[in-house]
Amino acid sequence: MKGIDEADLEGSTVLLRTDLNLPVEDGEPRKTVRFERYMETIRELSKKGARTVVVAHQGRPARQDFISLENHAEMISESLGKDVNFVQSFFGSQLGDAVASMADGDVTLLENIRFLSEELQNVSPEHHAEDYFVESMACYFDLYIDDAFSTAHRSHGSIVGFTPLLDSYAGPIMKRELENCDMVKEEFENGILVLGGEKPSDIIGMMNHMIEDVEKVLLGGIPGELALNLQGHELGEKQEWIRRNNFDASAGELEELLEEYDDKIVLPHDLRTDSGVYEPGEVPDDEMTWDIGDKTKEKYSDLIRQSEAVVMKGPMGAFEEHPQGSEAVVESLADSDGFTVMGGGHTSSLVERFGHELGEFSHVSIAGGAFVRYMSGEKLPAVEALEKS
Repeated sequence: MKGIDEADLEGSTVLLRTDLNLPVEDGEPRKTVRFERYMETIRELSKKGARTVVVAHQGRPARQDFISLENHAEMISESLGKDVNFVQSFFGSQLGDAVASMADGDVTLLENIRFLSEELQNVSPEHHAEDYFVESMACYFDLYIDDAFSTAHRSHGSIVGFTPLLDSYAGPIMKRELENCDMVKEEFENGILVLGGEKPSDIIGMMNHMIEDVEKVLLGGIPGELALNLQGHELGEKQEWIRRNNFDASAGELEELLEEYDDKIVLPHDLRTDSGVYEPGEVPDDEMTWDIGDKTKEKYSDLIRQSEAVVMKGPMGAFEEHPQGSEAVVESLADSDGFTVMGGGHTSSLVERFGHELGEFSHVSIAGGAFVRYMSGEKLPAVEALEKS
């Protein structure tokens, strides 16, 4: 893939696909590590004299975080220390006039691209290149830069549709994330996978792809609870909650892994509820499990500190209200002298939440689904489109 160092940026009108998808609290977007990371590219393009039009998304249709990017424009303006124009249209005279009025170094942000239904189709770059909004927008730009690694697993219009039409480049965050993920694949032998989060289906691919090369897999979060339930342990109200929310959809695959790699997969020794810490099978029938317990966090922390390489994906529990397990595991990664990687949207947010710096870890990926799929050996549509272009 070509990087932006190979592009003639000064005076060029650039369409930048980035990711401004942020947590929304009380209707307002909140800055995260992801926002700050992606701002690096916007800042660099501005300094190099590009006329940068940013396209991004926020949330998904029908969800509470599916909001306008108008406040995001104010956040970018504050971060850059200069005015950022916000444009609500994706084509026509409003976009044309906004682009025509830009000077070198200016930045314009377009409205939430997912407000367009065409954007959300998972089809080929060639198909998306014929979308009305893609064809209409492309004529205003000299080149296209995709820096949104965290959306690279989507074959959406703004992610792959411009690559057949415009001279296309990978942004610096995109290249850096891919290089670090490749480094994990090359260096990660006899290490430990720490896998948690909400969806067991998210971690099945990583386990299938990496388990032969690892020493241990430490399960937490809902994957750990589902594994315990598959082994016959009663978990109070949580087991019915898992079924009700369809988090047991990958139960068959997980059960096969547990049987084949019982010597490698480590499950929680205890779990935390509102009333205390219980061993699996002793959780009160009317209580929910929220986190790994004290024995588990000590065991996991010791194993992590002793390992030469650790990849963590997903928190150990509901860290907003019950942070003990996730905090202890992140602390042990920060203390480790080994090669440590944290991947996933929620996982990367734990760094700041628990008072750590990015430099305390070998790599912190700001991507969720893209990180999981790439580490599972899958092809990413955005990467394939950039390579083809």
